Amino acid sequence: MVIYRADPKLNEVALLFDDGPNPKITPQLLQNLKQKDAAANFFLIGARAEESPEVVRQIIKDGHEVGNHTYTHKRLTEILKEKGEAAVKEEIEKGALAIEKAAGSNKPDIKFLRPPYLDWSEEVGKIAAQPYGQKIIMSGLAVGDYDWGVNYHWDDEDTPAIAAQSNRIIKTWSNVAGNGTLLGFHDSSEYNLPGNKRYETWMNRALPTLQAISHIIDDLRSKGLVIKKLSEMQLVTEPEKTAA
Repeated sequence: MVIYRADPKLNEVALLFDDGPNPKITPQLLQNLKQKDAAANFFLIGARAEESPEVVRQIIKDGHEVGNHTYTHKRLTEILKEKGEAAVKEEIEKGALAIEKAAGSNKPDIKFLRPPYLDWSEEVGKIAAQPYGQKIIMSGLAVGDYDWGVNYHWDDEDTPAIAAQSNRIIKTWSNVAGNGTLLGFHDSSEYNLPGNKRYETWMNRALPTLQAISHIIDDLRSKGLVIKKLSEMQLVTEPEKTAA
């Protein structure tokens, strides 16, 4: 059992950001959220938290919620198949411990787990039951801001391409967001971590999302939707949706 949405009878939505913290993008995103007085949920990769503990502390200081996105962003079902239950447990626990250590004295209450690639199975769920139970956050809709283009490359001067991608992200969410939607975005990437693909411009992955987010917040509010943290919402637990 996992969570794809909140109660559809309530005019509430949540902003989810995966794969951070990102020392370049996340601080700018935090400024945008502060300007809009909007709370968000950051699902952090443990290894990234180790690299940028000051950004983790700023996320928490600004009042946002942090969740566990594992330690290295590997598929948990593949870890289970290749290395067994103990390795899955270690990947999850090590992620949470790294986030807590990066946070320093302001230790966060990590209530939710979000599996990398939203890759999940009943067997993995049994392993993750302690301490997360059924607090496994998916999202029913994908905006595709993880699609980084053919060359997996943005640079700061590539403004036409970034703007085009940003507009596509805005249009997608404007068409699909409604009561109970969990809006999944990225403020970083898993690239350049040990064992993952390497792209020297990995920190730029979320430039279009950064450009889009203020517009998305305004659009959500214009529809009467209230932006909340996951812990403030009535989340709906349901069976995992598998491809036909």
